[in-house]
Amino acid sequence: MYIIIPFIACFYSKHYWKETREGGDGLGYYVYLPALFIHHDVGIYDKSLAALRKYNPDAPDFQTDIYGFRKTKIGLLANKYPIGVAILQSPFFFLGHAYAKYDPNYDADGFSRPYQISTFFSTLFYVIIGLWFLMKLLNKYYTPKVTNLTIFILAIGTNLLYFAYFGTAMSHGYQFAMVCLYLYFNDKYLEQNTLKNGILLGISFGFVVIVRQQDIIFILISLFWNINSIASLKERFRFYFINFKNFLIPFLSSLIIISFQLYYYKFVSGQFYYYSYVGETFNWLNPKILKGIFDTQNGWLLYTPIMSFAILSIFFKNEQKKIWLISFIFVMAIHIYISYSWWCWSYIAGFGSRPMVDIYPLCSFALASFLIWWLSSNKVLQFFIGLLLLFFTFQNLKFTYQQHNGIIHSQNNNKAYYRSMFYKIFPNKKDIVAYNTNCIQPDESNIGFVKNLYQNDFESDSINIDTINKVSGLKSLNLDKEHIVLTSINLNNLGVRKGDWIKVTMDVCLFSDNISYYNLPKFILLYKKNGEGIGTWKDSKPIAFVENNENSIWYAGKPRSWGNVYYFVKVPFNVNENIEIEVSTFNPEKVKWNIDNLKIDWFKKN
Repeated sequence: MYIIIPFIACFYSKHYWKETREGGDGLGYYVYLPALFIHHDVGIYDKSLAALRKYNPDAPDFQTDIYGFRKTKIGLLANKYPIGVAILQSPFFFLGHAYAKYDPNYDADGFSRPYQISTFFSTLFYVIIGLWFLMKLLNKYYTPKVTNLTIFILAIGTNLLYFAYFGTAMSHGYQFAMVCLYLYFNDKYLEQNTLKNGILLGISFGFVVIVRQQDIIFILISLFWNINSIASLKERFRFYFINFKNFLIPFLSSLIIISFQLYYYKFVSGQFYYYSYVGETFNWLNPKILKGIFDTQNGWLLYTPIMSFAILSIFFKNEQKKIWLISFIFVMAIHIYISYSWWCWSYIAGFGSRPMVDIYPLCSFALASFLIWWLSSNKVLQFFIGLLLLFFTFQNLKFTYQQHNGIIHSQNNNKAYYRSMFYKIFPNKKDIVAYNTNCIQPDESNIGFVKNLYQNDFESDSINIDTINKVSGLKSLNLDKEHIVLTSINLNNLGVRKGDWIKVTMDVCLFSDNISYYNLPKFILLYKKNGEGIGTWKDSKPIAFVENNENSIWYAGKPRSWGNVYYFVKVPFNVNENIEIEVSTFNPEKVKWNIDNLKIDWFKKN
């Protein structure tokens, strides 16, 4: 029962229940249920949308939502999200529906609070079921101590925790459970090829396919599981393809489950297969594998570092490797290639690398084998690796807390902010500047002023001048145009070197209301050579520094409040001939904002 403990906190997230399936991916996975069983408008979704907008007035019109729905040649809307999650949610949906019909305080419309709560907990239910079956399978091959440690690490040391707790509307908690069941019944079927085990194997694999279709490659696990020689591989082929009944039972069972998706495609498009992600595709020739694993924008091992031990276990000897090694190498390699060939390799709307959660059941065997090696190593290694295991687990708990509370945003994190927050829970002002500029701020006691490169109080300017809103003097500069070049600073013959610092100081004020952080205007320093940009620039959103007393990365300024801000950016290379810095602003939303008393100074290390 200890596997439930990490998830008890779900009961305290009442404020989050109502947000999970009212928009984004969560809505796409869920909307099948109210559309089919309540509003009877699958493929049209007009009544479903009307019901949804009672709770989320800003919900996009499905007819024009290019991110979730595509109009097919027969005029119906195809939901791009596979149907598997909705089928798994359906028992909980019906519980919510029964309660909504019983309680007069709620509308039985598919989107009121009872539906949100019941389906919210469906993810938790399936994750616990998955962990339970995975634990049973691990116990077959590993000691209880190793099994318990492995399950514990999966539960609180990886981003599975986030998708079981906060990202419940996404498919990954469900897929984790389905892959656990698939592994369990695959092992059972290979050991006892009964009709029951074959049917359960086929059903579990069918759900793997209709929850996340690209995971059809997990079929290779059935082929390579517990294979350690050419002879055993030949025997596996004989098992499935000579005695054809052994293949036919799970195949037909999985086909029955997959047919739900095929029937949906036929209904909305007129054909049994329809590519519902129109306009989104894979870049097979240029996969972003290194970025997907190591980038600060949702890189797998940067946010789930404990899984590096599962990779390392490939190189350590132990008896249990023959069980999982071939499956792990083949499936992991293909899964990584497919996942990071996707156009959006950073997989927004989650924490860490979302698709890797799907393969954690297989990774658990590699992780368990690593734990065997660790527990049998000398005392010194046990101590230091134990510290790393504890630290990586703590990091996952910390990252999860920070992601949920908006302290970090892993899909947009940059290197400077990741580094500056690595040992912290709460940011300070310098950390917010690092997030905003992608530059860790220096210790100002260790650098010294060299030269003022540019200064302007705009009192002598006549273009884009504001004489009403100013912080000092008679004028400030209005910057409500999309792009304004303020000046170019020639760096020739100054001796500016790599590692020096450029300090930007200005007074700024925002005059537009209801602006999000994403729409704030940018202040840009662009390095140019012979008048051409050389690909190195630093941008910031100085409005985000004004009265940001809570040090929030989401802060979008205080309208009509002037503030003096400054920050440093590091010079990225030695400055040679014909190098200049172009100073400009970029404001695609044409937000009204002003600056005054702009200074750009050069600093060196003391």
